[in-house]
Amino acid sequence: MATKAMNVAAIESTLGEPWATTRARLEAAGGESASHKELADALYPQFDGVVDKHGWWVQGAVVAYEQEIGRRVPGQRADGTFDVAVSRTVAGDRDDVITRFAFLISGGALGDVGLESEPRTSRTEKRSFWRANLEDGTKFEASAEPKTATTGSQNGEDETLLVLTVSKMPSAEALEERRSVLKDLVRRV
Repeated sequence: MATKAMNVAAIESTLGEPWATTRARLEAAGGESASHKELADALYPQFDGVVDKHGWWVQGAVVAYEQEIGRRVPGQRADGTFDVAVSRTVAGDRDDVITRFAFLISGGALGDVGLESEPRTSRTEKRSFWRANLEDGTKFEASAEPKTATTGSQNGEDETLLVLTVSKMPSAEALEERRSVLKDLVRRV
């Protein structure tokens, strides 16, 4: 299985300290005997106002630490389940991309797993969503966000970042199987 661990170099660069220092902070907060929440709560205030999106980076540091001590493997959540996501930039506005995606999944299945109920769509100021619960207890989400000058649109045409995510998978093996299905699906949108 080829999964990727958290990028410790990026965490070091963003937090502005060597990984050994961050690791020592986490160990002082209880280390292996502390829960994910306890570790994050201890680290969170130290970077508040110091680092942009510090909550996201603190979570990343805690996950990297948990991977390092063997509490979890890449792709695994604190509750023991697994998530996988794939993304691709596609032509079109976000609502058009979600419509094209919905058409591809209109058969009512993700690979060989059927939809448990009717999919739900929603929209925020930034993103459009398509969500469904699957018969095996996992959750599936497609999100579409317009690319802008700050996020990388290059040619002046409407471009959208499409992210497909499956969450609540029971194993790392299931993660790799779903990754393959999602990669095929995102290429077809």
